[in-house]
Amino acid sequence: MTTAGSDHPTGQDTGQGDGYQHLHPLTPLLRGWLLVAAVAASVLRNFADELSTHGVLTTLAVLLPSAAAYGYCAWRFTRFRVGADSIRLETGLLVKRFRDVRLDRIQSVEITQSLIARATGLAALRLDLGGAHDGDEESVTSLSYLSLDRARTLRAELLARAAGIAPEAGEAPERPLTIVPPRRLAASIALSPGPWLALAAAVLLVTPALFTGTLAGFVAVTPALVGVWRTSFRRFASGYLFTVSESPDGLRIRGGLLDRAHHTVPHGRVQAIRLHSSPLWRWPDWVEVQVNVAGDARSTLLPVAPRAQAVMLVERLLPGVNLTDVQLLPPPGRARLLAPFRWRQLRCGHDDQVFVTRSGRLWQRTDIIPHNKVQSIQLVARPLPRLLGLADVHLDSTGGPVRIQARLRDAREACQLVAEQAERSRLGPEQTTPGA
Repeated sequence: MTTAGSDHPTGQDTGQGDGYQHLHPLTPLLRGWLLVAAVAASVLRNFADELSTHGVLTTLAVLLPSAAAYGYCAWRFTRFRVGADSIRLETGLLVKRFRDVRLDRIQSVEITQSLIARATGLAALRLDLGGAHDGDEESVTSLSYLSLDRARTLRAELLARAAGIAPEAGEAPERPLTIVPPRRLAASIALSPGPWLALAAAVLLVTPALFTGTLAGFVAVTPALVGVWRTSFRRFASGYLFTVSESPDGLRIRGGLLDRAHHTVPHGRVQAIRLHSSPLWRWPDWVEVQVNVAGDARSTLLPVAPRAQAVMLVERLLPGVNLTDVQLLPPPGRARLLAPFRWRQLRCGHDDQVFVTRSGRLWQRTDIIPHNKVQSIQLVARPLPRLLGLADVHLDSTGGPVRIQARLRDAREACQLVAEQAERSRLGPEQTTPGA
């Protein structure tokens, strides 16, 4: 067993002198335990009433060697090689699969660590590709598992090669921009409407049961409370010590309590941004920052932050933009006939670089899109607004939570917005600031 040549100075065992590398030797252990857990869960679910000590021992005697053999074969017949412009992955024992991933198609390189991987010092390297549908198998390539140091080195090498610089350059330096303290994260979850609405529903269901002495109310409310607990814990676990840093290759995002994730949003991949706040977040003036990212299903850029800090982060993403200087105007007064309680909050405006909309009285949303990221423009005139001389303007972005809609504008103003925005979008790419 030899190590990689000079082209891969940090490589692990390759099995051959052809530049190929294997995954970490502990990979069979992790993959074998996944198989054992899956089969054991299936057996317990289907044969729980018939299990005995002899049956459990017999099952383990067959299952453990099978899991070990499966893990070893998966490791032995999986190898990869990094070239100048692509990474080649080979898998399969009976049916061989070869896959070449062009480095210029990689949208992001993410390091993930499940709980068991963190316990063994391993990590998975996940390559997200552009031009594929979210969740599509062809849009993701994963190397599971590598040592954490090897994963970081390989990630730096792939990003360097994709950027056309020397692979020996190492990982680019970074500068932390913001860290979400666990206390603020926990407080933001406690101040979200979901837990309080679930608690109110629980009280309504349980109160009659207390007077009647039946258990029906308690039984009915249990799944809802369990669901709220799971959702709240998942939000806390995914946002724990959430850190956003700036580096020459983009924004680096890391966080997680049980499963740790490290990924980079390259410069220019952010298509649109949303600042969102719920009613109970208004007094501390907190917002969540969501984004549409080309080729990436992740949408949370910052789970919670003071508004001033979030605005600063947005302006770092979009150099030259000053959100406070963008004047947001409400629709004409006759829009109150269609939206009597929120028409004044339906505002929009723009400057030379971005188009901004704001909506919502309780759940306030501010959506921002750079002119050169607009993919298409629509003018929508539904029957009732058309009778009042009103129309909506939609600016379409890539898939994601952010939807840019200028609602209930004067029809002539809407036509003018569409014409002007079409011109700004056409000129945008030539006027884009580097790194924006």
